[in-house]
Amino acid sequence: PDQISYAYDHPMRSPGYLWQVVILAIVILFLAVGTAIFLSNRKAAKRQEKVYNATARRLLLSMAVPLVAGGFLILIMIAQGLLGLVIPFTLLFYGLALYNAGRYTFVELRSLGLIQVGLGLISACFPGYALLFWALGFGVLHIVYGIYMHYRYER
Repeated sequence: PDQISYAYDHPMRSPGYLWQVVILAIVILFLAVGTAIFLSNRKAAKRQEKVYNATARRLLLSMAVPLVAGGFLILIMIAQGLLGLVIPFTLLFYGLALYNAGRYTFVELRSLGLIQVGLGLISACFPGYALLFWALGFGVLHIVYGIYMHYRYER
């Protein structure tokens, strides 16, 4: 019962707190996308390749569908006050995007996507621990995945 009430009655309902979280999320998103673009351009320049080619377009399109759909659903949930499921849905839709992207990149990306989906589903069952699952999914897993990929492909 406490977990269900948490999904609908949360301190994030306070407009000031909600805006702080939204602004933080937007800043993190821009930093992550900016870093990805910068590093991709740098790597492509070293290899004398184009960054934006047919494969990149397919990759972006395959990721965009779950990310855009999930983003709109999350905005609707915020507007409706269903805040307890926002974090699980970010993990879930991001995981689906990564899984789709795995068709055009490294096969390991599909595994990371499935783990993110799993964390999103588990997080939906335990909304009181959602932020912990979010930190695990978007923080720890990305660090571990990045280290693994570096040693597997870049060294």
